[in-house]
Amino acid sequence: MNFFAHYYFYHKPNNNWYNAGLLFPDLLRIFSNKQRISEKNVLNFSSVNHNSQNILAGVKHHLIADDIFHNWDWFKQKNHELAIVIRESKLYIQRDWFLAHIFIELAIDHILVSESESLVEQLYINLKNCKKNDWYLFFKEYNLGELEQWFNGYEKFNTHQYIYSYKDTENIIYALNRIYQSRGIGEFDVNQKTFLLRLLNTFVPEVKSKINELQKILE
Repeated sequence: MNFFAHYYFYHKPNNNWYNAGLLFPDLLRIFSNKQRISEKNVLNFSSVNHNSQNILAGVKHHLIADDIFHNWDWFKQKNHELAIVIRESKLYIQRDWFLAHIFIELAIDHILVSESESLVEQLYINLKNCKKNDWYLFFKEYNLGELEQWFNGYEKFNTHQYIYSYKDTENIIYALNRIYQSRGIGEFDVNQKTFLLRLLNTFVPEVKSKINELQKILE
């Protein structure tokens, strides 16, 4: 799942560090050089620091949710179907299976953000309340590097608050394009963007009808 979906389904009011942990595996991957936090490492790690314990609890729920989501029958079916649609468009969009995967995740975030802007605001409040010195302690305990680089990305993420932009489907296509660029896959041309936007707008009502089912399997 993507950023906001993790928060939407699992956040705990007034628990800043747990809620930050829900996003941390993705934030670590994006803002540092290919560092990862794995389920095996999390299960084998313990801390006497209260904030670190809450981060790890959030991380565990992130990993559990991703496993459930990626094995959801509807997700697997739609990932396959969308990849074929993208492939058969003859627009030569690279890595269609990967694109379909991210496409579904961002479509879910689009719906959740559109319906729950107040939760987006709360998410950013939670993240901003997690200060650098405490992050430093967690990075040190967990033997992670690149704190300065990571924290700079973290602060920009909190300042720009681009999750709000997910309300607009055109911004979802923009986000997909940025992901493609960051992975070195390429950049969408005008025809590809037009096709993907049309596909997304057609797909959104079906995704919306599945949100309650997703919530149930994540409980």
